[in-house]
Amino acid sequence: MSASTGNVTDDFVGCLTQQLSEFELLKSMYPNNNDIVLTDNKSLDAIQNFLDNPTEYTPSHLDFTINLFIKELKLEMCINLPSLYPEEEPDIFIRCNQLNRHQETKLNYELSNFIKTNHLGEVCLYDAISWLQENIEIFYASSGVTEQNTVNEETADDNIKDRNYVRLWIYSHHIYNKKKREEIVKKARELKLTGFCLSGKPGIVCIEGHNCDCYEWWKDIKSMNWKKIVIRKSEDFSAPQNKFVNFEEIQLSMTDFSKYMDKLGFSQTFNELFGLINDK
Repeated sequence: MSASTGNVTDDFVGCLTQQLSEFELLKSMYPNNNDIVLTDNKSLDAIQNFLDNPTEYTPSHLDFTINLFIKELKLEMCINLPSLYPEEEPDIFIRCNQLNRHQETKLNYELSNFIKTNHLGEVCLYDAISWLQENIEIFYASSGVTEQNTVNEETADDNIKDRNYVRLWIYSHHIYNKKKREEIVKKARELKLTGFCLSGKPGIVCIEGHNCDCYEWWKDIKSMNWKKIVIRKSEDFSAPQNKFVNFEEIQLSMTDFSKYMDKLGFSQTFNELFGLINDK
């Protein structure tokens, strides 16, 4: 292992150690079996094994859901931690069936802004939960508004949508099912999103477009029955930064997919998707 690789591995060890400590703290706060649900039950063991015997390949991201009850609302706090969290920001998405799509989108937009503004390279999941506890009523209170207020709310959300764009990189254990593949493409095209779906094992999806449209697509696709599907990386833009002209399904070997990503200028993203260390 080169010196540079060793230094990067040390960074991963430090970050993953903090992740396990924070996860244990959250488990002590929410001790019931269904309070915190891991996407992959083996992920904690994989991280601990890496910490016991560090290698140049990092384990899969820690991905889990915290089921919260705040102000009569049932919230699903879906969390995906990059390997270098807390140095990097966490990926958090809130789902709540008691909020409409506009309310839910606005909630996630404001939570994302809170994290971006306050994240200082330290663990922050409890801070995010505290923010939800303090602010959720702002979004829930509008559920009983008048028709005029609803129009105003939708206009405000449209303004958010018009000035915010994202590119989401989704990793799935596999994408084989014909119905799921058709739905991924159909929904993306309905919302005029661009990107691709790499079918096979693992499955990779890149989706780009308006913030609201991308997260509407993600909400629908994630609700399908998956062994594992997570957002590995999200990129935010103030203006469109589309790398693709449409949305299509592709079928490539991992070698060809690596070349495909390199040609598009996404070599670093390829490494992040698969937890590879770039020791340049």
